[in-house]
Amino acid sequence: MANEITTVSHNDIGNASLTYPVIIRALTERPGLWRLCREFNLTGDWASPVLSVPVEVAYWGSPGDAGAGVDTEFDGTQATDLANTAATTSAVTCTPGEYGVAHEITDNVREDSLSAIDFFGLIEERMLHVIDLAMTDDFLALLASLSNTVGSSGVDLSIANMIAAFQGHRNRVNDCDATCYVLDKQQATDMESALTSTNAAAAIFALSADRLINYAPSADGGMGTMPGLREIGVFRGKPVYTTGLTDTANAGADVVGAFICPTSANNDTTGATTFGMAWKRLPSLEMDRIIIGRSTQLVMTARAGFVEQQDGSGSGIVTDA
Repeated sequence: MANEITTVSHNDIGNASLTYPVIIRALTERPGLWRLCREFNLTGDWASPVLSVPVEVAYWGSPGDAGAGVDTEFDGTQATDLANTAATTSAVTCTPGEYGVAHEITDNVREDSLSAIDFFGLIEERMLHVIDLAMTDDFLALLASLSNTVGSSGVDLSIANMIAAFQGHRNRVNDCDATCYVLDKQQATDMESALTSTNAAAAIFALSADRLINYAPSADGGMGTMPGLREIGVFRGKPVYTTGLTDTANAGADVVGAFICPTSANNDTTGATTFGMAWKRLPSLEMDRIIIGRSTQLVMTARAGFVEQQDGSGSGIVTDA
């Protein structure tokens, strides 16, 4: 046969491709772990760009000191005046940094894009997502500043590390009502591997291990189908979150996670909350018309900062990357 009508001979009456009114998003980490911080609001009429928060200095010893700070220091004697006790404070400071994303969109893109795509809405949402990621990354960088650490460089995370972080925290902090683990994704993998290993306590002594470890995976195993943070399960009854935004240590050989006190009404009141943050400018979107370029500029900015406010209420977890 010859002279068939084909897409080659009549390529001017068909579309080589058809753009569907959907944009497939790029893969991304899940932001939002900075919400574990205690928030301070500096967006009002504050002249200074730096947040300074007074911190009480204990004159009665510290948790776990076997009562050494109060065993005789506050004993009284009849008819004898009490001596004054010095009371002092220190302070933690937080300097908010600026985040920003800018896009310039020509009129042609807006005019010629598919009608079912809200192009400006799409761009705005992704700009906020990026700033959220950047803030989360800056918060997680503070995990490496915790002075109390467990784990060994070049060695995978173990169940013993998880318990040690819990125990160290329990010995140092007594007045808290909420704690959680924040693990790097490699650490989360190590934990699950240790729990399913043939020589793991959970595999050999199921009941005994369950009572000590009290581990249970989340309904979705941390796949993200549940709303909120990426929770992979609970260990000793405490939520375990995982993220790929944690920092590395020891020239990239290790990753850093932590066991911390997140913000809560009780933790904020008692001072147990490990990290804080300050807002100086909430995320805001502004548009600027560029007449000579026949385009519109979209700019989203925010100012926020993060600070370690209670070193003793956190335990860093440093293990092999």
